[in-house]
Amino acid sequence: MAYNAILLEHNQYFDTNITRDLSWRKQQLQAIKSLVIENEKELLAALQKDLAKPTQEAWITEISYVTSDVDHVCKHLNKWAKPKRVPTPIVVQPGKSFIKPEPQGTVLIIGAWNYPLQLVLAPLIAVIAAGNCAIIKPSELAPAISSLIAKLVPLYLDNKAVSVIEGGVTETTDLLSLPFNHIMYTGNGQVARIVMTAAAKNLTPITLE
Repeated sequence: MAYNAILLEHNQYFDTNITRDLSWRKQQLQAIKSLVIENEKELLAALQKDLAKPTQEAWITEISYVTSDVDHVCKHLNKWAKPKRVPTPIVVQPGKSFIKPEPQGTVLIIGAWNYPLQLVLAPLIAVIAAGNCAIIKPSELAPAISSLIAKLVPLYLDNKAVSVIEGGVTETTDLLSLPFNHIMYTGNGQVARIVMTAAAKNLTPITLE
């Protein structure tokens, strides 16, 4: 399936408003936690294969990080999602003013090699918590983890809302040409400039590290 067809499918699913429902968001977040806990041994083995990460370090910086993030987000999600009352300018009184958090649509998440599990699942937690769909592109420099993420995500998460696309520069370039609603990238400044340039062509908001 062409990448633009995958994006279209997610956008159409987003338009059904299913992802806005808080119960759906929490279910998906708990599914991410289950994915990590139930496949911990496989994930640790893949991290060892890709990066020679010691088990304790991998557990703290990748596994535990993700599960703790899910717990934190689920604890605060109801509060974060509520409209917030703010002061009303005198020129429009006696009206009332609110800030209402709204999801954006479909988000592209481009992962990094040094924390190849954490740096795709932690952004995914934020994306799902906000009520969005996502396409994940794990780092090709951590092929064992990339393959495992591609295998596990469809088994745990709503396939109409979340997809994984593996590959390298060619696949990433093709994805960046599409009109996503937001792009999240963790990595070096050189690639970040490429991501920002591609995003600018579609006026796509970005989050960079």
